[in-house]
Amino acid sequence: MKLQIKDFDYKGRGVAKKDERIYFVEGGVIGDTVEAELTYQKKKFTLAQTQRVLNKSRHRITPKCPYFGKCGGCDFLNYKYSEQLKWKASKVNQDYKRIGGLDLQVEEIYGMEKPYHYRNNIQLKIKEGKLGYFAKNSRDLVPIKHCPIAEDEINKALGILSSWKGLPSCDEVILRQNYKNQLSVVLVTKDRAKYTNNLLKELLELNLHSLFENINNGKLRFGKKFNKIYGEDHLVDKLLDFEFKLSPSSFFQVNRTQAEKLYKLALDSLDIGEEDRILDLYCGVGTIALNAAPKAREVYGVEISEEAIENARENAAALKITNTYFAAGKSEEVIEKLIKEEKFIPNKIILDPPRAGLDTSLIETLKELKAEKISYISCNPSTQARDLKLLSSAYKIEKAYAVDMFCHSAHTEALTLLSRNL
Repeated sequence: MKLQIKDFDYKGRGVAKKDERIYFVEGGVIGDTVEAELTYQKKKFTLAQTQRVLNKSRHRITPKCPYFGKCGGCDFLNYKYSEQLKWKASKVNQDYKRIGGLDLQVEEIYGMEKPYHYRNNIQLKIKEGKLGYFAKNSRDLVPIKHCPIAEDEINKALGILSSWKGLPSCDEVILRQNYKNQLSVVLVTKDRAKYTNNLLKELLELNLHSLFENINNGKLRFGKKFNKIYGEDHLVDKLLDFEFKLSPSSFFQVNRTQAEKLYKLALDSLDIGEEDRILDLYCGVGTIALNAAPKAREVYGVEISEEAIENARENAAALKITNTYFAAGKSEEVIEKLIKEEKFIPNKIILDPPRAGLDTSLIETLKELKAEKISYISCNPSTQARDLKLLSSAYKIEKAYAVDMFCHSAHTEALTLLSRNL
């Protein structure tokens, strides 16, 4: 079927409309006319796969990756980066209007000058002794030896790992690189990794900081037990003014450059003063909380991961910051205890929840609390739009921004500033 691509959907697929029917087309970019094979049909839409591009979009480019179109890691390597940014800003605006019913538009989208080799953490799958990413919408493995969005030391390690004879004994490999270009490697296995001495010998030719083995027989990303094969217990990375200690399982933003832009926007939007009490929900290892602390009276961080909270406390001690406090637990539960039992009443709040957004009970607490200002960071503008609609009875939505944290994917980060309704 001949189709004209007019938009992208949230998965990065081309969107076409013909005879009042919607088609989601893999491999098409906005402006293309394609010949597509129909692959799956439902009552309201049809899935299709591009077979041939009949007329190329003027924004279509040659991807800088030999695996693009097979690997599921990137959506838009064949689409001009400046146009990606325009589409992402438009997508956030549409989410605010369609889901949140909000008359709100992003004031600016912050992109990257060089949107390659930015990712400091990648997770690779292993099947039949091959290392790579899963294909899009599939569990079929696409073997890779280089990733153009990953940082340099990670790519050097990929070459070594791809030919390591112990690869079949593992299920996944996680590679993390810090701002000093030091490398941390985690081998995830159900039993024990084999031939690790051979691997270590080759990795030591790189800037290897640590090598871990993680025994994982469950469904979570990591099992509880990490065996250190080589190096230090923690990797140190940096955001804005401070260094942060990271355990192997700790969350840290994958794009250091863009995370700094996002966090600076979030903190500047709060206009923190010396009498402010700041609550940072979903605080991770304390990256935002500790950067807020020097200007504030006190800062309280909450995170569900106990290991991340332990890192946050260690980071505060190392930085000699004494006006921060950290608690492990669900944000919606800890905030109740802080207010009722510890009488901690924040006047400014930072939110950075996972993709599912805010729990409804937390939203009700925030509405009752009526803080002066809230900076709401989201990796999923759809759920953020839903939450903003619920918060709008108690807060005025002042501004919105977008930050391209995940270049060449369909994802973006959104930041909104809320102020208390008077």
